[in-house]
Amino acid sequence: MTFDILRPCSIDEHPLKRRTYRVPTPSIKAMIALVDECLFMFIGGGLIHGRPRIGKSCAIDFVITDLKAKHPKLSVYKMRWIKPQVPSENSFFAALLHAIKHPADPSAKKAALRGRLVHRLRQIADTLGDDRVVLFIDEAQNLREIEYEWLRDLHDDLENNGVRLFTFLIGQHQLLAQKSAFQAQDKEQIVARFMIEELAFRGIASEAECAAVMDAYDKGEFPASSGWNYVRFFVPRAYAAGLRMKESAPRLWRAFEDAHVKAQLDGPPEIPMKYFTGATEAALLTSIELDSGNLSFDAAFDSHGRAKPLCHGPARR
Repeated sequence: MTFDILRPCSIDEHPLKRRTYRVPTPSIKAMIALVDECLFMFIGGGLIHGRPRIGKSCAIDFVITDLKAKHPKLSVYKMRWIKPQVPSENSFFAALLHAIKHPADPSAKKAALRGRLVHRLRQIADTLGDDRVVLFIDEAQNLREIEYEWLRDLHDDLENNGVRLFTFLIGQHQLLAQKSAFQAQDKEQIVARFMIEELAFRGIASEAECAAVMDAYDKGEFPASSGWNYVRFFVPRAYAAGLRMKESAPRLWRAFEDAHVKAQLDGPPEIPMKYFTGATEAALLTSIELDSGNLSFDAAFDSHGRAKPLCHGPARR
């Protein structure tokens, strides 16, 4: 049987080759569900915590894309908070203005910056026709108490102007300690606005989760609705012969488990997406020249999954 391998675009244009694609994971799906619930129930915010390099920052982009598809009139923004040496209300509101693509001079008076931010968000909400604003703050463990107070002031100002702010804090496990400290100090005005809901963001933690993520490579298409899923794109002859990445999940998961044991890491395996996608990308990209009806991903995962993406090992708990 002949098989046409004329791809719809060049390999260099494919998002997997460029590392610009997103794969839905169980934690991303849980994050989407949390955000959806908060919007539906009008819960003002939540915190999402996890280890470094586990994929939280990439998940924000995935969730934003999902939100905009479901709610095209919704105002959605993200910012990454880099802790300044000295807290500055001017710098804080200037950073928020920059996040909504309405930059301002940090040297301006703080009241002017805050007023400009509220006015601009109200203006955008009126234009779009939805009075809800969603803000994702990455590296939120860097926020100090005074910055939470300024964020609370913004929340109140917007509410007084008919706009509802939903804030999602994404960061490391220190966020939980901050919440506990606020509760111990009776600072419920902060907890009630931004920390009602909690979600532990995890890496790939089981063979079943491994298979679910790999299934996305079998089904995700580029270009969209073209019929060219990722596996077919890179190894079309093998795909035509029935090769599916999901079927190799047990072998790949065993490779991760073996690396976890050899590295003498504590606790059960929890694989950051950086290493997981590295293994799948290596398998697809290095199999292009080997494409045939007899190709098996198992060998690719053994040679590349073990040797390259896993050489760093998952971070210790």
